[in-house]
Amino acid sequence: MPAERRALRRLERPGVVLHLGGMGAEAAARAAVAIVAERPRALLAVGFCGALDPALRVGDLVAAERVLDEATGETFAPDAALLAAAPGRRGVLVSARRIARTPDARARLSGTAVDLESAALARAAGAAGIPFLAVRAVTDTTRHRLPDFEAIAAGAPDIPIGRLLAHVLRRPWELPRLVRLGPAAGRAGSALAGGVGDMLAAAA
Repeated sequence: MPAERRALRRLERPGVVLHLGGMGAEAAARAAVAIVAERPRALLAVGFCGALDPALRVGDLVAAERVLDEATGETFAPDAALLAAAPGRRGVLVSARRIARTPDARARLSGTAVDLESAALARAAGAAGIPFLAVRAVTDTTRHRLPDFEAIAAGAPDIPIGRLLAHVLRRPWELPRLVRLGPAAGRAGSALAGGVGDMLAAAA
């Protein structure tokens, strides 16, 4: 998502290397291979998420005190020092098998927020002995519906704009969902860049 990439690029600074891994667990696992090979001081999984807790609003930050892999049932704990320094609400971040597009899909998951990638990154960091933390910004509350991004991506790690436009032409009823995401992603991106940026500045 362009707003997510813009927010993450604002975090680049001396000592911080940004990897844009793409969408989904497989893309995250591939990115993790390159990340751990560099032997970083820490690995932060930073990006957007959906809310599982009805109290969360668009732009809220979630720092995962536990990451749960829905596919395997594995759980991953963060580095305690990184978590203590992180902004946002503490809770369980569920890395789901598929995008939780609807209120019903989110209701079937038990946690605070949901993403796709953090468990794969946490697994790689743990295996390499690298301190890990996931910090995510909410773009979708429990009541929101998302477009079918998996159909749009068709297995690709990211969503080209041409496929997005073609999808809207085929399914025009999904246009309002995309339009809503623009301001939501902007708000979430600003919160993410500000909160994680402050964390990185304090650690420098």
